[in-house]
Amino acid sequence: MSDSSLYDDDILLWSEQQAAVIRRLRGTARGLPNELDIENVAEEIASVGRSELATVQSYIELILLHLIKLAINPEAASTAHWRSEIGGFHSNLKRRYAPSMRQRIDMDEIWSGVGEQIRLGYSVAEAEGANEISTACPILLDDLLGKRIGVDGLVERVRGSLLSSRADQ
Repeated sequence: MSDSSLYDDDILLWSEQQAAVIRRLRGTARGLPNELDIENVAEEIASVGRSELATVQSYIELILLHLIKLAINPEAASTAHWRSEIGGFHSNLKRRYAPSMRQRIDMDEIWSGVGEQIRLGYSVAEAEGANEISTACPILLDDLLGKRIGVDGLVERVRGSLLSSRADQ
């Protein structure tokens, strides 16, 4: 795969490879100007990929957040809006996701952060399930990367996770 193709297909992997090449130049390339700040140039290139990874994780977080909202507050006036936003987040996630990100995405960690966000944003009176969010994410990364996102099925899985968390207490 050419570097330009890798750039288009997997920006995270491309940025890491390019940063490594630039760092190797430090000791091997002759004729480089002394003013060239190789380490910081390499770091900036590597940060491009990390930024894309953070963006993908943010879209996952937003999808999970909205799925939990739908699960714990299915009668809210905002449900159509939440569903629409899930669709937009899903589209953006698929466009920005790169294969090398898979091993760096911890769904349980993202889920835990979303659970804390929900607990802080909802009172028990508003949504009893907000305080019973488990630490294990009931949604798989592959559930979010498909051509279409099955919102109803994912909401049911989240709701089932909340019910099983209650039963465990």
